[in-house]
Amino acid sequence: MVDDNMLDGGRSIYSPSCMFCKHLQDRETYKCKAFELIPEEIWEGEIDHKKPYEGDNGIQFEKEE
Repeated sequence: MVDDNMLDGGRSIYSPSCMFCKHLQDRETYKCKAFELIPEEIWEGEIDHKKPYEGDNGIQFEKEE
């Protein structure tokens, strides 16, 4: 059975925070302006990315308008 809420690699296609961030570029490849590949712990909402995170190039969560 295929779970339509999961992409290859087992990650959810929905993120509790990234989905609302103005820096998200592609939810299917987990890309944003901060990360080439958004870390799983940020994508899954385990880490609050309103504060700096290693490798985020100085870009943190900003709510999409």
